[in-house]
Amino acid sequence: MKNVLLIDSGSGGVNVLKECVKVVPSCNYLMFCDNKNMPYGNKSKEELQDITLHNLENIYKFFRFDIVVLACNTLTSTCIEECRKVYPDVEFIGTVPAVKPALLEFSVEDVLVIGTKATIKHNILINRTKGLTLKALPNLASLIDENLDNVSVLKETLEQNLSDYRPKAVVLGCTHYVAVKELLKEVFGENVKIFDSANGVARRLKSFVEDETENYQIQFMTSKENDFLTKILWYYKKQD
Repeated sequence: MKNVLLIDSGSGGVNVLKECVKVVPSCNYLMFCDNKNMPYGNKSKEELQDITLHNLENIYKFFRFDIVVLACNTLTSTCIEECRKVYPDVEFIGTVPAVKPALLEFSVEDVLVIGTKATIKHNILINRTKGLTLKALPNLASLIDENLDNVSVLKETLEQNLSDYRPKAVVLGCTHYVAVKELLKEVFGENVKIFDSANGVARRLKSFVEDETENYQIQFMTSKENDFLTKILWYYKKQD
């Protein structure tokens, strides 16, 4: 059974974990929520690399991961290449905005990509795709974690930031944003199509796992002692 580590600052990684377990129910999973260092999206590339390598070093002492899923667009955009250099024998799977699937169905001018400041700045894919509309939402990931049990209070924030846009498709450039999918439909209208990255990550994981037995284990861990772990466990179960 492969040991699979997923890393994110908070609840976004749980959305990826849920899809990974559905598609690959044969791994030993550890979901690490680095709430001590949240939010990731407003930190520099150098800070994020230092934080991530430090976390990996500590986790490897007790969880010998075979595969690491950077369940965060920001970490993928800023850290994945450095991680691969330090751990050449470990498979690293990144999370990238689902721009390609969106462009198979919609014209580039009809696609809005929303994400953290770091993802919008550093992600190679979205910056190479000319004509996309990009919108950074610096505080949304933190607000989602703070209001995980009542995300409806974020509708006003979304309207304030996004009401000027009229996309036909929205690409979620942050794994946290899955939690507000329904609110985004209220802001943009029911006909808007929303693309997230979780299934693509899960299918990529499947390509590295040969075991087809449905016999998985899940552990959760946070980096800061508080009630956030209880909230994360509730959020995971809520999606059943």
